[in-house]
Amino acid sequence: MKSLYLIPEELRNAKKVSDALATVASMSKSNLSYLVWNFAVFLIGAILGFFSGKVVDEALLNAIITFDGVIIGFVITAMLFSDRSQYVSKMTYEQTKIYSARTKYMLMSQINTLFSFLVCLVCSLLAMLAMKANVMLDKVILISLVAGYFFLGCYRMLLLPFQIYDIHSFALDNLVEDSAGELRVRAKSATEERLKLLKK
Repeated sequence: MKSLYLIPEELRNAKKVSDALATVASMSKSNLSYLVWNFAVFLIGAILGFFSGKVVDEALLNAIITFDGVIIGFVITAMLFSDRSQYVSKMTYEQTKIYSARTKYMLMSQINTLFSFLVCLVCSLLAMLAMKANVMLDKVILISLVAGYFFLGCYRMLLLPFQIYDIHSFALDNLVEDSAGELRVRAKSATEERLKLLKK
């Protein structure tokens, strides 16, 4: 146990978060289709990158690196504000549990998107180094990886607005349902009061 003190706290916390994400992922009923679909998107991008690798130049890689940097910042910002809903305090215990599970799943999805663009960024930098060294084989392989992760990241970015809408829609639907319940209670109370007055 003493050897654990040699490991930085942020790495130990990262391991705990990784275990927690594994638990969140296990709640999904379609993990296999998730993996297959994402791998298929990556493979399409990688194949296109492989056949177009020889015509990719530094200008295009610079554009991809810039785009990756912007998207990485956007995804991190989206993750920071994903759970900040003003309606959470008005939910019941059961509603909060469902909201928490959906938010955690969305955060896990955003982490996957973030890693896709991070790997794309690293591969883009390595591809530029390969161009400088005139290593054509390594360059084509790296361009394939760049294109694969770029396609995967863009596909996942397209899903992000729908995920955000799903979370806020759930919170708003519960708010409307609770308001309707309160309205029914007030209407019932008012009816009972009128009946009491009529009996007098």
